[in-house]
Amino acid sequence: MNTFAPTAPIAAALWDFDGTLVDSEPVWVRAQYALTGRIGVQWTATDAERLVGNALIDSGRYMVQVFDSQLGPDHGWTPEAVLEALVEQVSTELAAGEIPWRPGARELLEEFRAAGIPTALVSASYRQVLDCVLTRLPEGTFTTVVAGEDTEKGKPDPAPYLLAAQRLGVDITDCVVFEDSLPGTASGNAAGATVIGIQHLVVLPEHPNRVVIPTLSGVDIARVAALVAGAEVG
Repeated sequence: MNTFAPTAPIAAALWDFDGTLVDSEPVWVRAQYALTGRIGVQWTATDAERLVGNALIDSGRYMVQVFDSQLGPDHGWTPEAVLEALVEQVSTELAAGEIPWRPGARELLEEFRAAGIPTALVSASYRQVLDCVLTRLPEGTFTTVVAGEDTEKGKPDPAPYLLAAQRLGVDITDCVVFEDSLPGTASGNAAGATVIGIQHLVVLPEHPNRVVIPTLSGVDIARVAALVAGAEVG
Protein backbone atom coordinates (compact mmCIF):
# COMPACT_ATOMS: atom_id res chain seq x y z
CA MET A 1 0.00 0.00 0.00
CA ASN A 2 1.28 3.49 -0.84
CA THR A 3 1.87 5.29 2.47
CA PHE A 4 2.97 8.59 0.93
CA ALA A 5 1.09 11.59 2.25
CA PRO A 6 0.67 14.45 -0.26
CA THR A 7 1.59 16.95 2.44
CA ALA A 8 5.06 15.42 2.90
CA PRO A 9 7.68 18.08 2.09
CA ILE A 10 9.40 16.20 -0.72
CA ALA A 11 9.45 17.78 -4.19
CA ALA A 12 12.02 15.33 -5.52
CA ALA A 13 14.38 12.58 -4.37
CA LEU A 14 18.00 12.98 -5.48
CA TRP A 15 20.11 9.84 -5.32
CA ASP A 16 23.83 9.26 -5.16
CA PHE A 17 25.04 6.15 -6.99
CA ASP A 18 28.27 4.63 -5.63
CA GLY A 19 27.70 3.32 -2.11
CA THR A 20 24.12 4.60 -1.85
CA LEU A 21 22.19 2.89 -4.63
CA VAL A 22 24.82 0.32 -5.58
CA ASP A 23 27.64 -1.10 -3.45
CA SER A 24 30.14 -0.26 -6.16
CA GLU A 25 32.88 1.28 -4.03
CA PRO A 26 34.66 -2.11 -3.76
CA VAL A 27 34.58 -2.32 -7.56
CA TRP A 28 36.33 1.05 -7.80
CA VAL A 29 38.87 -0.01 -5.19
CA ARG A 30 39.65 -3.20 -7.12
CA ALA A 31 40.18 -1.09 -10.22
CA GLN A 32 42.55 1.20 -8.31
CA TYR A 33 44.62 -1.72 -7.02
CA ALA A 34 44.70 -3.34 -10.46
CA LEU A 35 45.99 -0.17 -12.11
CA THR A 36 48.56 0.69 -9.47
CA GLY A 37 49.77 -2.92 -9.31
CA ARG A 38 50.16 -3.00 -13.06
CA ILE A 39 52.44 0.02 -13.10
CA GLY A 40 54.33 -0.78 -9.91
CA VAL A 41 52.85 1.74 -7.49
CA GLN A 42 52.07 0.92 -3.86
CA TRP A 43 48.42 1.70 -3.11
CA THR A 44 46.93 1.58 0.39
CA ALA A 45 43.53 1.33 2.02
CA THR A 46 44.02 4.90 3.25
CA ASP A 47 44.56 6.06 -0.33
CA ALA A 48 41.39 4.28 -1.45
CA GLU A 49 39.33 5.75 1.40
CA ARG A 50 40.40 9.26 0.45
CA LEU A 51 38.75 8.84 -2.94
CA VAL A 52 35.32 7.75 -1.68
CA GLY A 53 32.69 10.12 -3.02
CA ASN A 54 35.12 12.47 -4.76
CA ALA A 55 34.69 13.87 -8.24
CA LEU A 56 36.46 11.43 -10.54
CA ILE A 57 38.85 14.03 -11.92
CA ASP A 58 39.93 14.83 -8.34
CA SER A 59 40.52 11.12 -7.77
CA GLY A 60 42.58 11.01 -10.95
CA ARG A 61 44.65 13.96 -9.78
CA TYR A 62 45.24 12.31 -6.42
CA MET A 63 46.41 9.08 -8.02
CA VAL A 64 48.79 10.96 -10.32
CA GLN A 65 50.27 12.67 -7.24
CA VAL A 66 50.89 9.23 -5.74
CA PHE A 67 52.48 8.11 -9.02
CA ASP A 68 54.69 11.23 -8.97
CA SER A 69 55.86 10.52 -5.43
CA GLN A 70 56.83 6.92 -6.20
CA LEU A 71 57.81 6.94 -9.87
CA GLY A 72 58.92 10.52 -10.45
CA PRO A 73 57.26 13.00 -12.79
CA ASP A 74 58.01 11.13 -16.04
CA HIS A 75 55.64 8.17 -15.60
CA GLY A 76 53.43 9.39 -18.44
CA TRP A 77 50.07 9.16 -16.66
CA THR A 78 47.59 12.04 -16.65
CA PRO A 79 44.45 12.29 -14.49
CA GLU A 80 42.37 11.76 -17.64
CA ALA A 81 44.27 8.59 -18.56
CA VAL A 82 43.87 7.25 -15.03
CA LEU A 83 40.12 7.86 -15.19
CA GLU A 84 39.83 6.15 -18.55
CA ALA A 85 41.52 3.03 -17.17
CA LEU A 86 39.39 2.97 -14.01
CA VAL A 87 36.09 3.66 -15.78
CA GLU A 88 36.77 0.92 -18.31
CA GLN A 89 37.42 -1.72 -15.63
CA VAL A 90 34.50 -0.67 -13.42
CA SER A 91 32.10 -0.61 -16.38
CA THR A 92 33.26 -4.03 -17.54
CA GLU A 93 32.80 -5.57 -14.09
CA LEU A 94 29.36 -4.06 -13.48
CA ALA A 95 28.13 -5.00 -16.95
CA ALA A 96 29.28 -8.60 -16.59
CA GLY A 97 27.98 -9.49 -13.14
CA GLU A 98 25.12 -9.12 -10.70
CA ILE A 99 24.50 -5.56 -9.53
CA PRO A 100 25.32 -5.26 -5.80
CA TRP A 101 22.32 -3.18 -4.75
CA ARG A 102 22.45 -1.49 -1.35
CA PRO A 103 19.84 -2.71 1.17
CA GLY A 104 16.44 -1.10 0.70
CA ALA A 105 17.57 1.26 -2.07
CA ARG A 106 15.77 -0.33 -5.01
CA GLU A 107 12.57 -0.78 -3.04
CA LEU A 108 12.48 2.86 -1.92
CA LEU A 109 13.39 4.07 -5.40
CA GLU A 110 10.50 2.06 -6.86
CA GLU A 111 8.12 3.53 -4.26
CA PHE A 112 9.11 7.07 -5.30
CA ARG A 113 8.46 6.14 -8.94
CA ALA A 114 5.08 4.63 -8.15
CA ALA A 115 4.11 7.71 -6.11
CA GLY A 116 4.98 10.02 -9.01
CA ILE A 117 7.70 11.87 -7.12
CA PRO A 118 10.48 13.02 -9.48
CA THR A 119 13.86 11.40 -8.96
CA ALA A 120 17.37 12.19 -10.13
CA LEU A 121 20.55 10.14 -10.11
CA VAL A 122 23.39 12.49 -9.15
CA SER A 123 26.75 10.80 -9.37
CA ALA A 124 30.46 11.45 -9.60
CA SER A 125 30.64 8.38 -11.84
CA TYR A 126 30.67 8.87 -15.58
CA ARG A 127 27.70 7.94 -17.73
CA GLN A 128 29.50 4.89 -19.10
CA VAL A 129 29.44 3.40 -15.60
CA LEU A 130 25.91 4.53 -14.76
CA ASP A 131 24.46 3.05 -17.94
CA CYS A 132 25.62 -0.42 -16.86
CA VAL A 133 23.08 -0.20 -14.02
CA LEU A 134 20.39 2.07 -15.48
CA THR A 135 19.65 -0.47 -18.20
CA ARG A 136 18.65 -2.96 -15.49
CA LEU A 137 16.10 -0.66 -13.86
CA PRO A 138 12.52 -0.13 -15.07
CA GLU A 139 12.21 2.58 -17.70
CA GLY A 140 11.49 5.95 -16.13
CA THR A 141 12.97 5.04 -12.74
CA PHE A 142 14.98 8.25 -12.84
CA THR A 143 13.47 11.44 -14.22
CA THR A 144 16.94 12.81 -14.98
CA VAL A 145 20.56 11.78 -14.56
CA VAL A 146 23.47 14.04 -13.64
CA ALA A 147 26.71 12.20 -14.37
CA GLY A 148 30.21 13.14 -13.33
CA GLU A 149 31.01 14.78 -16.65
CA ASP A 150 27.87 16.96 -16.61
CA THR A 151 29.22 19.65 -14.28
CA GLU A 152 32.49 21.55 -14.24
CA LYS A 153 32.71 21.12 -10.48
CA GLY A 154 31.87 17.86 -8.75
CA LYS A 155 31.04 16.91 -5.19
CA PRO A 156 31.59 18.36 -2.57
CA ASP A 157 30.67 21.40 -4.65
CA PRO A 158 26.87 21.94 -4.71
CA ALA A 159 26.79 22.16 -8.53
CA PRO A 160 25.66 18.56 -9.26
CA TYR A 161 22.64 18.74 -6.96
CA LEU A 162 21.73 22.24 -8.07
CA LEU A 163 21.78 21.07 -11.68
CA ALA A 164 19.53 18.12 -10.83
CA ALA A 165 16.96 20.40 -9.16
CA GLN A 166 17.12 22.78 -12.11
CA ARG A 167 16.47 19.97 -14.58
CA LEU A 168 13.53 18.76 -12.51
CA GLY A 169 12.10 22.26 -12.14
CA VAL A 170 11.95 22.08 -8.35
CA ASP A 171 13.34 24.12 -5.47
CA ILE A 172 16.41 22.35 -4.09
CA THR A 173 15.33 23.23 -0.54
CA ASP A 174 12.25 21.04 -1.06
CA CYS A 175 14.36 18.04 -2.14
CA VAL A 176 15.78 15.14 -0.19
CA VAL A 177 19.25 13.84 -1.03
CA PHE A 178 20.38 10.26 -0.32
CA GLU A 179 24.15 10.00 0.17
CA ASP A 180 26.78 7.84 1.85
CA SER A 181 30.04 9.82 1.51
CA LEU A 182 31.60 12.91 3.04
CA PRO A 183 31.85 14.82 -0.27
CA GLY A 184 28.34 13.76 -1.25
CA THR A 185 26.62 14.79 1.97
CA ALA A 186 28.56 18.07 1.91
CA SER A 187 27.43 18.68 -1.67
CA GLY A 188 23.77 18.04 -0.89
CA ASN A 189 23.78 20.27 2.18
CA ALA A 190 25.72 23.03 0.41
CA ALA A 191 23.09 22.99 -2.33
CA GLY A 192 20.37 23.54 0.28
CA ALA A 193 18.70 20.13 0.31
CA THR A 194 17.87 17.99 3.30
CA VAL A 195 20.32 15.09 3.33
CA ILE A 196 19.66 11.57 4.53
CA GLY A 197 23.08 10.06 5.06
CA ILE A 198 23.35 6.28 4.91
CA GLN A 199 26.23 4.99 7.01
CA HIS A 200 28.50 2.82 4.90
CA LEU A 201 32.28 2.99 4.44
CA VAL A 202 32.94 6.26 6.25
CA VAL A 203 31.57 7.87 9.40
CA LEU A 204 29.20 10.70 8.50
CA PRO A 205 29.25 13.61 10.97
CA GLU A 206 26.23 15.48 12.24
CA HIS A 207 25.29 18.56 10.28
CA PRO A 208 22.31 20.95 10.17
CA ASN A 209 19.58 19.67 7.84
CA ARG A 210 21.06 16.17 7.78
CA VAL A 211 19.93 12.88 9.31
CA VAL A 212 22.21 9.85 9.36
CA ILE A 213 20.71 6.35 9.41
CA PRO A 214 22.38 2.94 9.28
CA THR A 215 20.51 1.58 6.24
CA LEU A 216 17.57 2.14 3.90
CA SER A 217 16.29 -1.35 4.59
CA GLY A 218 12.63 -1.09 5.57
CA VAL A 219 12.52 2.67 4.94
CA ASP A 220 9.45 3.86 3.01
CA ILE A 221 8.38 7.32 1.82
CA ALA A 222 6.43 8.03 4.99
CA ARG A 223 9.59 7.36 7.01
CA VAL A 224 11.60 9.58 4.66
CA ALA A 225 9.08 12.39 5.11
CA ALA A 226 9.35 12.03 8.90
CA LEU A 227 13.15 12.13 8.72
CA VAL A 228 13.04 15.23 6.53
CA ALA A 229 10.65 16.96 8.93
CA GLY A 230 12.86 16.03 11.87
CA ALA A 231 15.96 17.35 10.14
CA GLU A 232 14.26 20.66 9.39
CA VAL A 233 13.22 21.26 12.97
CA GLY A 234 16.33 19.71 14.51
